[in-house]
Amino acid sequence: MSNLRKTAVAVFALSSGVAFAGAMGPVCSSVNVTVPCESTAWDFGAKALYLQSSVSNTPGTVQETYTDLSGNAGSTGQNPQYGWGFMIEGSYHFNTGNDLNLNWYHINNANSRTVGASGPFNNSLSGLYNITQTKGVSTFSVDPHWDAVNLEVGQHVDFGENKSIRFHGGVEYARLTANTTNTGTTLVSGTIQGTALSVPTITTVSSYNPTYNGFGPRAGADMAYDWGNGLSLYANGAAGLLAGSSKYTTNTLSTDGVGGGAGGTITGSSTIIVPELEGKLGATYTYAMAQGDLTLDAGWMWINYFNAVRSTGSNGDFGLQGPFIGLKWLGNIA
Repeated sequence: MSNLRKTAVAVFALSSGVAFAGAMGPVCSSVNVTVPCESTAWDFGAKALYLQSSVSNTPGTVQETYTDLSGNAGSTGQNPQYGWGFMIEGSYHFNTGNDLNLNWYHINNANSRTVGASGPFNNSLSGLYNITQTKGVSTFSVDPHWDAVNLEVGQHVDFGENKSIRFHGGVEYARLTANTTNTGTTLVSGTIQGTALSVPTITTVSSYNPTYNGFGPRAGADMAYDWGNGLSLYANGAAGLLAGSSKYTTNTLSTDGVGGGAGGTITGSSTIIVPELEGKLGATYTYAMAQGDLTLDAGWMWINYFNAVRSTGSNGDFGLQGPFIGLKWLGNIA
């Protein structure tokens, strides 16, 4: 009987200690995951984009400087600059947080750079040749285009009072071009094995015109944190996998002004699958109006299409990055 009492006291003391320790520790509660109440609405929006293109492994899109052994310096190429574009969209909202969204992105930021005369650049081998090349004025032009049309079905989900995620999936069509043109002159003089050269100024024009058209599935998530009073911060991400046609044409023509010339055209085409990644960071401010909600949206975006730009023996990425700002109006349907 004494042993039974001792055992009962020990169990009671242990259970009391556990309860006391549990009461002193942190108390966690699960977050309610909900969807909005059923409603029907339309929204329309537009954004101004100010993006810089990046095209790898493309002739003339890298701005370079060079110096020969005599210290003469020159430069070539034109790095794509920032340019204006737009995005327009429209959505139909239905059921409990569902939406059907159609959006179109477009940018065309052609720019060029003219390089003044440089040189002379000497190239000699004693007893065989002694040639001097003087570079005249050169112009480097780059003209990237980007169009993307996305059709998405989304589902809005709330995680507590402040956090929400819009999951979406759909299809994307994209068209990418990155045309470049280089025009320059060179004055060649000197001797080859003691014989003077009689070559006037040589004019060279070269162009490279890659194009990619692709279509495929796309999915992503738009995550938002509500700070209250209409202000929200967001981080959005999406990925796509596009199948399509990659084509290119390369033209080169050199003329010496007296009937001589050389050059040619190379064309190529292939069907490829291109992965695409994109991300956005930004903030929104929503103002409630009598006939709906007006939202101001501003942020920064990054987009990259992998191995979409192809040429003879090489391929490269097509990317864009830069700021944007826009407005969206959401109106409920009674």
